[in-house]
Amino acid sequence: MFEFDFAHHIPSIVAGVIVGLLAFAPLLVALVPVLRRQREANMTVGFMGVFASFLVLFLGVIVTYLLARPVLVGFAAGEIIGFFLCWLAVSIALMLKKD
Repeated sequence: MFEFDFAHHIPSIVAGVIVGLLAFAPLLVALVPVLRRQREANMTVGFMGVFASFLVLFLGVIVTYLLARPVLVGFAAGEIIGFFLCWLAVSIALMLKKD
């Protein structure tokens, strides 16, 4: 049976969260000027931001797979957590924003 020792995976989860936060940066670069109404929405720029974000996430998983296979599950979970925490922060900021 598969066992997951949480204490053993804490450093890889933290590293994954950091990579997840960094992976959100290209998407944020494309999103912030539109939200501040400094630029019109552009599908090409948006797709480039999404592609760059997922490229960073994918490269993080590939590097972890090649260098530290036993901690891959914790790292990938950390990436997902970090990325979705950024989405949550942007969503909450938009809900609390007053025009």
